[in-house]
Amino acid sequence: MTYMVMNMLQFQPAWLRLDRSERARVWETVKSLAARAEGVRLRWFDVEAFCADFSDILFVETEDLSGYYMFWEAVRDTELFSVPYVEMKQTVIGVEDGFTAYDRAVAAQGPVAGG
Repeated sequence: MTYMVMNMLQFQPAWLRLDRSERARVWETVKSLAARAEGVRLRWFDVEAFCADFSDILFVETEDLSGYYMFWEAVRDTELFSVPYVEMKQTVIGVEDGFTAYDRAVAAQGPVAGG
């Protein structure tokens, strides 16, 4: 199964005060932590021009939720969260084509009771 975790983030004024090269350095740290985590892939989207609730969404794709967990534990130990430069506003997780995995499981095992 492939999981997509959407982490809605709000960057703080301390982040905005950094020059762009310093922001790039911090982002490289996050990317290197993802590269070391087993099966964790990142996609970053700016949304502040379109959304008032948060400024960015970090999409994390993985087949291994323990790898995702270990990645976030490592990120929380960085200055991104310790200064803090960012606040986690919301996390949503989805299963890619989860209904097809369920359909296969039901076909193999028979109908679920009550279904």
